[in-house]
Amino acid sequence: MSEPVYSDLLKVTPVAPKTRAEITDAMVRTKLDKETDERQAKIRKLRQARLAMEAKAAAAPAKPVAPKKPRARKPKSISG
Repeated sequence: MSEPVYSDLLKVTPVAPKTRAEITDAMVRTKLDKETDERQAKIRKLRQARLAMEAKAAAAPAKPVAPKKPRARKPKSISG
């Protein structure tokens, strides 16, 4: 029997060296993607809360509005 060849499994692929700009770019993109995901999750949560509040307000009966009282008139001055 022949021996199994493990050299293909243990082969190390060389990693290309990255410049500082590429490293910084990758880190910034990762952070921006994370912040975007968090912002979108917050927007979804707030939208659901607003829709629930609007549905609850629509189901509740509206309170009757009391008519406004007329304002008292100022007395006219007689100076002339």
